[in-house]
Amino acid sequence: MKIEFFQTFTYAGPDHGQSWPAPPSACTSEWAAATYSNGLDECSVAVDAGFDTLTFAEHHYSPKQLTPNPMIMAGIAADRFPGQQVGVFGTDLPITNPVRIAEEYAMLDTLLGGRLRVAMLRGTPNEYLTYFDNPWESRERHEEGTLLIKQCWTEPEPFAWEGRYFRYRNVSVWPRPCNPGGPRVLVSANSPDGAIFAGRHGFDIGFSYMAPEACAANADLYRSTAAGAGWTPTADNIQYRHSAWVAEDEQSAWGTFGQYAGGGLHALFAGASQDTRWALARCGMAMAGIMRGVPDSSGLEKRDLGDPPAPPLQPGMPFVGTPDTVIGLIKNVAETIGAGRVEIHAGFSVTGYIPTEQTQAMVALMGQHVVPTVHAENW
Repeated sequence: MKIEFFQTFTYAGPDHGQSWPAPPSACTSEWAAATYSNGLDECSVAVDAGFDTLTFAEHHYSPKQLTPNPMIMAGIAADRFPGQQVGVFGTDLPITNPVRIAEEYAMLDTLLGGRLRVAMLRGTPNEYLTYFDNPWESRERHEEGTLLIKQCWTEPEPFAWEGRYFRYRNVSVWPRPCNPGGPRVLVSANSPDGAIFAGRHGFDIGFSYMAPEACAANADLYRSTAAGAGWTPTADNIQYRHSAWVAEDEQSAWGTFGQYAGGGLHALFAGASQDTRWALARCGMAMAGIMRGVPDSSGLEKRDLGDPPAPPLQPGMPFVGTPDTVIGLIKNVAETIGAGRVEIHAGFSVTGYIPTEQTQAMVALMGQHVVPTVHAENW
């Protein structure tokens, strides 16, 4: 099994308070520079610990993930750690220009010598309050944009694209990616639609923060759809992402988790105004195809929504405990979902900032115990 290190670059400066979005006045260039420096040092510890891949992701207006353009960090990391595989998991595709993304990834893949893997994602509901796009169209935009990017990497001649959401008279992407077909592409299978789309078109799938038992049905759907399309995914085509809080004893691990992440990922939006929280909830429901203003076939019971809930972004518990406990939890992911890749970020604070020394200690501890066990042929 492969184990990957997800670097989120949480802002290292003083806490920005409970508002969302956080005011730019709370950010200083000195602390932002320290954030990137600390994060790259943590990546260095992860490389030394034996993690297979360094991964980064796109988020906006977010002190908790200071990577509005993760390709920049991926390029820096690739230069700093020669030979290390790099993943950008991923790009919020519906709110971007897919041809521009195809060009940038092709450029990055060339600089990395083919070491790049990428994900085309729809983003979280808050992303639709940044660069505006219609969240009801996000699935269709995502699917069309992903197929367009693949054609950018595989079509040998200039071509035109006349889709529903994207129209280009002349597409001719330079440079060409290193490998035929371009970097491996992953899409989210948190929903059945994503699993079907990936299986039909030969993409990898990833699960984020869901309980493994909730992922299993979509993983089976992915495999059955792929079989119908004439190919067979392996465990290496399936990735699972969550945070890890690892310590020498259970009490310390849970103590750190409670101090920095006890409120769950939805606590990231706890300080948003009521109107913003309602907008976030509406975006999340729109991404699921609900409340579009026309009859839907979701089968969900119509009900009074009442006050808008916080977006439910963490339905499954993270990896918390001693190295042996975390190994058992990862093994459960492998057996329940059939995943051959687990993507871990060492802690993920929703309140405050975890000192980099503490994060580095967690990564080093995983390198001593978790990484070699997960890499073993029989575990």
